[in-house]
Amino acid sequence: MAPYDSDLTELFTDAFFARAHRADTPSPASPYLGLRHLQSRLGAQRPLLADHARLRAVLELSAVTDPRLFFAMFLHHCMAVGVALDFGAPPEDVADLASGRWIGAALMNEIGHGNSSSAIRTRAVFDPAAREFVLHTPTPEATKRPVNVGLDGFARLAVVSALLRAGGADRGTALFLVPLRDEDGPCEGVTIEPLAPTPLLPMDYAKVRFDQVRVPYRRWLSDGASIAADGSFHDPLDGPEARTGRSVGMSRFAWGAVTAGLAAVARASAALALTHARHRRTNDRLAGDIAAIAHLNQQRLLFGASADALATTAVARRATARSWHIPPGGGLGTGPSAAEMRTLALSKVTVAVLTDRAVSRCRTACGALGFFSEHQLIDYQALTTAFQSAGGDNRLILLDAAWAMVTAADYLPPDEESAPSGWPRLFRARERLLHAELASALRTDDQGGAVRFESWNARTELAQRLAEAHATRTTAEALRDVWCAAEVPEAARPVLHDLYRLHCLEQTAPHAGWYLAHGMLVPQQVLALPERINKICRRLVPHVEALTELLEIPAELLRVP
Repeated sequence: MAPYDSDLTELFTDAFFARAHRADTPSPASPYLGLRHLQSRLGAQRPLLADHARLRAVLELSAVTDPRLFFAMFLHHCMAVGVALDFGAPPEDVADLASGRWIGAALMNEIGHGNSSSAIRTRAVFDPAAREFVLHTPTPEATKRPVNVGLDGFARLAVVSALLRAGGADRGTALFLVPLRDEDGPCEGVTIEPLAPTPLLPMDYAKVRFDQVRVPYRRWLSDGASIAADGSFHDPLDGPEARTGRSVGMSRFAWGAVTAGLAAVARASAALALTHARHRRTNDRLAGDIAAIAHLNQQRLLFGASADALATTAVARRATARSWHIPPGGGLGTGPSAAEMRTLALSKVTVAVLTDRAVSRCRTACGALGFFSEHQLIDYQALTTAFQSAGGDNRLILLDAAWAMVTAADYLPPDEESAPSGWPRLFRARERLLHAELASALRTDDQGGAVRFESWNARTELAQRLAEAHATRTTAEALRDVWCAAEVPEAARPVLHDLYRLHCLEQTAPHAGWYLAHGMLVPQQVLALPERINKICRRLVPHVEALTELLEIPAELLRVP
């Protein structure tokens, strides 16, 4: 991992953010004021997405500084600007977004279908006479919710998904750039109803309805499709279902951002808690006055959290480049393959789960201090809680991945014999056997070549375990590749190798009974797992400062007690 440029660190510790930190009650406007402050200080008129490394660094530092700022930043730079670039928005709209004149938003989910973006009811009907689209919310169930656009005083331009109807036929879910409000209030035909405040990740959440809103043809994010003067419709994709899939695929921009931001708060949590544990004194009944980190239970919590944090970073930084890749001139009907999208979605789940565990461990280690926003751990936990569902529900992503793994031709179960001995081989064996179990069960129930709902529904727990096993295996392989690379400093290798072993042990222990039942571990190995973890923790104690440095969070951003 490369350290952050000093100019970025200074930017996030300037007077603007210092004042925000001192405020007793965070202002609802502060995320958007922060976004514009960053834009003015960065001074770039072209989209930040043009420089993946810099955007990733800005998003990571935003998340560490203020999770609400990160939430506004990733929606603006990735879900609005990124989608606009990928789907061919007018250059002037992209420029207005990139400059911060408009603050971007994304309106996908609807009340009636929860987190499903593939069953959109909002309609966009093409008017051939005016060559405009009429955007309308036909029923209360089609109301867009939740979306953070409820605050007055900021001009908001949103990417809105709607079922496109042109030439008398449904053309699938399409995307449009729609002004929701200017500095004076909602635009004509747009109703914005604020939602009740939430204590976790408080933003200006609202629900939005459209009443015959006219959208110019140029603001249809057509992605290579077109409607001729005679009304004939052309789409380079093969029908409405393919168009819907491409539109829903805009979520890849979120996955790149979310994994980066969550990995950063995992590292920040570990760095903060490790620093606190080094300096915090405890009065032990047996040892007297000793540092908190001398206690094995603190070591188990904090070294485990550090291993999780570095694992999230290895996964996130592999995901970013592909998540944000846009071909020159925009995607125009193309995008990552189904297999790549599956990998990116699972990266989001993996990072969200590991980060949530890391932050929770750090809060536990810090005691009551982990409850108050003064030190940010509770705010980091709010971010991890939000992304259990935001950006795609984790459970649904796991089930979708498992479905593809047993039905699609683009997945092959891993061959553990070709893997190096040790953890990779063990994790590959679990994935392969779970895949065989699920595939066999579905084939047994198969009627007429199709999987019945009853059969799949009865095995969703097994399907989730298969997807989780796949994620465990790919994460361990990513860690091994990153930390065994030639560019890793020799001095860091022993610590990184111990953290790799610790991560693998902690992924194995919850399934020890399964491994025992399948003959992959013997009873003595299962019984030895806790002491193996303890031994690594004891070995890491003298290297706490070096480990904290490996997390690479600027000390100026940590609110250490």
